[in-house]
Amino acid sequence: MTTSLPAVTVDQERPGHWRALHEPSGRTTEGSSEDEVLAAMKELLGMDASGRSLEPLTSDRFEGMARDIAIYLEGPVSEMLALHSGYARLEAYQDGIAQVRLGGGCEGCPSSRLTLMNGVKRDLQDKFGEDVLLDVFPVLD
Repeated sequence: MTTSLPAVTVDQERPGHWRALHEPSGRTTEGSSEDEVLAAMKELLGMDASGRSLEPLTSDRFEGMARDIAIYLEGPVSEMLALHSGYARLEAYQDGIAQVRLGGGCEGCPSSRLTLMNGVKRDLQDKFGEDVLLDVFPVLD
């Protein structure tokens, strides 16, 4: 049996037909076995076979405060989002404005914008201060 994924339920609809549902985003995969639907869901969410995100880290692209913000997004914020098979990455930071991309399970989730603006933004402002982080804008793929 393949490792389960956070926020994903797998059901056998009938013999030989399985379905995986990523509950937050509503995305589904179907196949002939539990392993098959979980593997397809991992691919859909941008994960490797072990369930880790394939998305590269962005912190090496930045220096100073931008790097600190990127590392925080890749660490504690992404750990929180991993509860829904998601992650966060800093794409740009200038003049107190962070451009953040949510991906994995957050991509396509109807609550991702709310998560970014009310959760991630507040967490970043608590950590770095409202003078350092004035606002957060979503980066959409």
